[in-house]
Amino acid sequence: MSELRRLIVRHRHVAPMVSALLASIDAAVTIRDAEGVAILERGGPGGTGPADPTVRSEVAVGGDVLGWVEGGKAARGVASVLAYAAARERDKRSLANEALERYRELSLIYDLAAAIGGSDAVEPVVETAVAELSRLPHDARGFVLLADGDTLRCAPGCDGEGCPIDDARLGIGIVGEVAATGGAELVEDASGDPRATAAERAGGSLVVAALRSGDLTLGVVGATSTGGPFRSADLKVVTAIAALAGPAIGRALAGAGPAGGAAS
Repeated sequence: MSELRRLIVRHRHVAPMVSALLASIDAAVTIRDAEGVAILERGGPGGTGPADPTVRSEVAVGGDVLGWVEGGKAARGVASVLAYAAARERDKRSLANEALERYRELSLIYDLAAAIGGSDAVEPVVETAVAELSRLPHDARGFVLLADGDTLRCAPGCDGEGCPIDDARLGIGIVGEVAATGGAELVEDASGDPRATAAERAGGSLVVAALRSGDLTLGVVGATSTGGPFRSADLKVVTAIAALAGPAIGRALAGAGPAGGAAS
């Protein structure tokens, strides 16, 4: 069902408003969706024929044409009302989606904190992080790389199903650049990024964040996907995973004694 049809036919406030508006107009009006299918038709006074299809006004929101209203001057007013109602409805959906994202992030933080908070070894922390990374959309494949001098190698607990990116060099490629800067990055299509290594290009979409413990960058966490692009909400999730896993891995490495290296 089209967005405009859903708004006119099913919305509990908009549907009666449109009916009342059309009843007050002394003109023939036809409302069509973006495919040209009639949603609602009202004949002119005295049972005259349908609205003139050659005179129409678009119902547009944010550059998207949802449909149009046929009927001359009367159509312009109806189209304006529908566009306003559609814009308000989109705003409500956007707020609802944002609230769901915040809930998802908080839920993830609580779950991860409970899972890795008491860990005193690297492997269980990595396994938990990879499991959460692999829950990202589009059949994501998570990975955790730890620094060993200037090399980033697949972490213990990450190689059960094979890391999509199993090694990298500090400052080289997208992953290496994130490790060098200590930041985070989302690349919707790594194959088109001139920085990408062969492994990164093969991974499709890439999201990655630095693993930090105090002032040290221990490595990176991230995910690849060939099923579709990651979005900003996914980058927030990966950043949250990195923020929790970094200190836990740092504590585990410190308890195990010197092993490998870390980027400053």
